[in-house]
Amino acid sequence: MITDEEFQIILNKNESSVLDFKEEIYDFNNDRNGIVTSKYVKDVISFCNTIRTETSYIIFGVKEKEDKTVNLVGISNTIDDSILQDKIKDKVIPRPIFSFYTKEYYNKKFGILEFPIYRYEMPIIPTVKNLKGLESGKVYYRNGSSNTEANAIDIIRINDWLKTLPEAATKENLNDKISKYINELTKGEVKLSSIFSNLFLLSKDYNLDYLSEFCQSELSGTNKESVNEDDYRIVNCFISWNKLNINPYSMHKPTAQLVKNEMDEHKEFFKYKIAISQPIIAIESMIEKMGNDSDSFYGTLESDTQTLLGMEKKHKIYIYLFPDDLSNLYRNIRQKAIDIIMQL
Repeated sequence: MITDEEFQIILNKNESSVLDFKEEIYDFNNDRNGIVTSKYVKDVISFCNTIRTETSYIIFGVKEKEDKTVNLVGISNTIDDSILQDKIKDKVIPRPIFSFYTKEYYNKKFGILEFPIYRYEMPIIPTVKNLKGLESGKVYYRNGSSNTEANAIDIIRINDWLKTLPEAATKENLNDKISKYINELTKGEVKLSSIFSNLFLLSKDYNLDYLSEFCQSELSGTNKESVNEDDYRIVNCFISWNKLNINPYSMHKPTAQLVKNEMDEHKEFFKYKIAISQPIIAIESMIEKMGNDSDSFYGTLESDTQTLLGMEKKHKIYIYLFPDDLSNLYRNIRQKAIDIIMQL
């Protein structure tokens, strides 16, 4: 993120092959015939493909006047970086590296699209055919203050420039890192708490907001206020006002299935869909405890009727989780993580 001093220096410059001022941010809510998306994709492709020696920017909330001076109008609406990343990820190859953030300057908000110099294996090209003003397979770059289609000589020069960029000047390829974590998640040999800690750091390095929010909620607890049918943390478990105690000296050693059957027939116990909000490390601890203790065939979570059922009066209530409940929950969390990083 640029400093106030750096931002002031940028504002003192004229539009060029590495700088564009836009009065308003992309309005995808009013994207008739995909025109806004097409302009956005063309901007990203062109800035990434431009031969340069410095980071390039699109600044939103700045109007360049005819005399080349600027009017700082600011922006009233903004957009998440994750939405901008998602809007382009399946429309071009290779995947462009850029970030979007906002900046307060003289009590006004500005949007900044930042394009670092990055060594792509080839110039970025559009891969879809329905983008107005863009042709699939064509190369575009900045020529002065305009986005321009590259001719054969331009493409050769852009390719040659990309090859001259040192590997050390680029971050490790994001796709390589994603592949590493998908491999860890599918193998199941590393605890999810460890993987999510590393994914959280990755999300900060690459400004992956949605991944960051997911990892943070998994590591600290989800704070669910309502249960949705598609919630990956939902468990259909037993709840009761009674706390169950198993007699350890009973001649008949109960099993998880036996206890489930008893609960199913007892009027004081009933099935209820609950979004388990505990941090991932707490879930792992419960799974380990059940796995290491042959007599521990269920776990108990304590809640209350206000929090869990939305009742006016507050009474203790107990949530009973069995090994298959926890293993299904853990598997769902793992699959949710895979689904999220597959979209990056």
